[in-house]
Amino acid sequence: MFSKNGIIYRSDIISDPRVAHGFSGREGGVSTIAHLASLNLTDGLGDPPENVARNTDIFARAVSDGLLGGESTVRTNQIHSARVRIVDSSNAGEGYSLPWGEDADGFVTDVPGVMPIIRTADCVPILLCGKRADSSPVIGAVHAGWRGTVLGIAGEAVEKMIGLGCVRESIRAAVGTHIKACCYEVDDPFYEAVSAHQSRDFAGRHIKPSGKPGKYMADLAGMNIEILCGSGVLRELIDVSPYCSACAPDIFFSHRASHGKRGTMGAGIVILP
Repeated sequence: MFSKNGIIYRSDIISDPRVAHGFSGREGGVSTIAHLASLNLTDGLGDPPENVARNTDIFARAVSDGLLGGESTVRTNQIHSARVRIVDSSNAGEGYSLPWGEDADGFVTDVPGVMPIIRTADCVPILLCGKRADSSPVIGAVHAGWRGTVLGIAGEAVEKMIGLGCVRESIRAAVGTHIKACCYEVDDPFYEAVSAHQSRDFAGRHIKPSGKPGKYMADLAGMNIEILCGSGVLRELIDVSPYCSACAPDIFFSHRASHGKRGTMGAGIVILP
């Protein structure tokens, strides 16, 4: 179940007391331009860089209940891929006080005090938390646009966590606010692309006719849930935000609802030091 805690949203599926996490909406930041107000977390959209840096620090402190600021965060250029990076303390501050690291759409780490952050504005944010046999935590953060989704980025993050010693059956996943099937209308080329990357049966399960010729409604969360379950994550350990970003553009940034004129939200997770 998702609930709001100050300026962030959390899922009770991630219950390890050594791990903090959060998903942002629009509120709580310092951005004043109307389409970016107020917690925009991305450069290059019209915000002064100092506003984005300040917002990143505000978000990091909200996620960690004040323990960590922007210097703990790791951000990078997101490219709608299935690339997941393993990061550690040497990466802390990338995209904040240090230059961007390698392009990617996901991060995993087992190092306390390092907070991967991914950014979305309709795409699916997924935060992952699992344990090794000795109970020490391993975490991940994933940006799953439709391309990353069908390329299997959620499963790639799971495998990277396993590579760090995580027990597969321990992994819990919180799927944050994104554009839901009620608002995500797609077309025949989209259907064919999903079929080609996954299967026609997979596409048929998650992309339903809208009633308009050549148009469909796509369920990105459903696709990612199937991919996570196929990677060994238990369905009862996956939680999905009840909110649709496109239905509530006054609360969440939505690329589709704003016709591309918007900021971005964040999803962050950290093993507390």
